[in-house]
Amino acid sequence: MTARAEHVEAILTALSEVDGLRPAAPTVRPVASWNPAALAVDLTPEVVRVRLVATALPLPPRLRLAGDAVAKALVGSAYADAVIRLVVTDVDGSAFGA
Repeated sequence: MTARAEHVEAILTALSEVDGLRPAAPTVRPVASWNPAALAVDLTPEVVRVRLVATALPLPPRLRLAGDAVAKALVGSAYADAVIRLVVTDVDGSAFGA
């Protein structure tokens, strides 16, 4: 696994601890050795962008927790000083109690 892939996995693991958000991974055919959720993360030394789907509301406290989780996952890495952008691409119907 490359260093970049390790950091993406660290971000996904950190986000898995935040209730109400999940990576906005495209629907692709699963491959045993590859996590499609990794496609929700763009990682450069300048900007870390994570596309998310909200599964619960309200968003602001969940996004704060997610931003903190991503920042902690990147401490000590080449991406530690990057701007973190969390982009909510969709709101799941379950967020509205449906």
